[in-house]
Amino acid sequence: MEKRFVLALVLSVVILVAGSILTQKLFPPPPAPPVPVTETAPGGSPAPPAAGAGNAPAPSPSAAAAPEAAPTTAAVGATGEQEITIDTASATVVLTNKGARVRSWRLKDYSTAGRPVDFVSDAARSQDALPLSLLFEDSTVLRQANSALYDVKRIPSEDGDRIVFRWADGSGSAVTKTIVVPKNGGLAALEVETVDRGRTLAPRIAWGPGLEVEDPKNRANTYYNGQALLLEAGHVMRWPKRKIDESFAVPESSQLAWAGLADQFFAAIVIPAGSKGGVTIGPFPKTALARGGEIPKELTDAPVIAVSLPEGKAQLFVGPKNFGLLGSLGHGLEKAVWFSDYTLIYACAKPVFLALRWVHAQWLPNWGVAILVLTLGLRVALFPLNQYSMVKMRRVAAEMQRIQPKLKAIQAKYKKSKDADSRAKMNAETMDLYRRENVNPFGGVSGCLPILIQMPILWAFFDVLTAAVELRGAPFFLWIKDLTHPDPFYVTPILMGATMFVQQRMTPTANVDPAQQRMMMFMPIMFTVMFVTLPSGLVLYYFANNLLGIGQQWLVNRHVSRQVVEPTRA
Repeated sequence: MEKRFVLALVLSVVILVAGSILTQKLFPPPPAPPVPVTETAPGGSPAPPAAGAGNAPAPSPSAAAAPEAAPTTAAVGATGEQEITIDTASATVVLTNKGARVRSWRLKDYSTAGRPVDFVSDAARSQDALPLSLLFEDSTVLRQANSALYDVKRIPSEDGDRIVFRWADGSGSAVTKTIVVPKNGGLAALEVETVDRGRTLAPRIAWGPGLEVEDPKNRANTYYNGQALLLEAGHVMRWPKRKIDESFAVPESSQLAWAGLADQFFAAIVIPAGSKGGVTIGPFPKTALARGGEIPKELTDAPVIAVSLPEGKAQLFVGPKNFGLLGSLGHGLEKAVWFSDYTLIYACAKPVFLALRWVHAQWLPNWGVAILVLTLGLRVALFPLNQYSMVKMRRVAAEMQRIQPKLKAIQAKYKKSKDADSRAKMNAETMDLYRRENVNPFGGVSGCLPILIQMPILWAFFDVLTAAVELRGAPFFLWIKDLTHPDPFYVTPILMGATMFVQQRMTPTANVDPAQQRMMMFMPIMFTVMFVTLPSGLVLYYFANNLLGIGQQWLVNRHVSRQVVEPTRA
């Protein structure tokens, strides 16, 4: 989604500098090549690669069989399926004793299309592909773990009720899964104990398929979904769902902090105890369909992640990617907010976002007004750079305009001469004119540099306004009900295009090629069409920035016009 903003910035530089600068932002390839997986585990999630298969990593020691435990002699389970509802300050969680999994995780403060945001889609429920399924290195182990009916015990607590699921087949295989969802909405706790025919095993806990929590018909075109991500050694790696065409494994590492699924505004993250574990990432497998037939459209290519739990314990975060909330929970969770993959842009985006959040928290409850105030603050902070570049280019344009008649006279003198000698003489006379008039036709290039310096800041502002869940559902006034959605009546994009046209008319173009001038006259229309589908918060920022730019351009034109030197007599 950043490509279009890069194009917008580059075209802006074209207008100001009267040049043609084109850049393209490319997405880096995935950090690790996919490793094919030949097995699929029950429960709707891909199984980890087999040891020694191609380049797949061998099973870790922690996942190998531990010393034999005492066989379980009595069968434990339930006679029917039941649901357990947990009500917290921020969410309503519904668990099922069938496989001891999550059937629904609805947020109270966020909705889409008139219904609460739910981290488990209807399509996933219809296929019985629910989060917190168990996977094992050997797909033949504990086949019933995700379909058995568990005995449930609810232990009340002030912090959050402890839900204990227990199942045993009476032949030495048993699973105990304990879940605690705190009432204050913090990190949930998960503990898993698995025994297969007397052997203690280290399981993998799965989340997925997908994380489609938004209504496809009611979201901005900058939205992305189904992204797998993990934090290892302080670095976040991301895989868009379009690049997850087959399963692959990330080996166990003592530097793995967490792994999960995320979309633009929400995330479901598994934090293994001891910051140690491996991850399997893959698309929803067709062989995992519970009802048979074709994969539902909503689950096509929906990624599934499975995190190994060497210690049998983990914490879960399931909620909005609120930067302040994630930062307060620790584990580097705030890095799940995708401001940018580029260090320079991220370094600019984080303080811009913190400043916007501070303005909103301290002064202005309206996020739209906070955007306007921060835009003004950034313009004031960048005023010296803007002033230098604008004055420099305006002076060069004024000098070029002053000697324009003499340049045209030289061009007319050699108009009918097309040979190389005549063209060389015309160029020599032109350069001689520049020397006599003390004009540097390339002087405006140095004025371009401060504008280029500002580009990372403008780019960062774009990323902030398209990644901050704090702005999701935040109104501005009247018809703008959500700053992350486009203006429904196109008012702000039209105003932005109009201010861009005015600013362009105020910028001298005496030394710009006529063909390029005609192209630039069309730019406001192109930008208006481009911004019609972008978030209204971003359009609001660009519109305000244009208004302030018009004011500064007026000051520059007035300042330079008083310093224009009288034409030098030939």
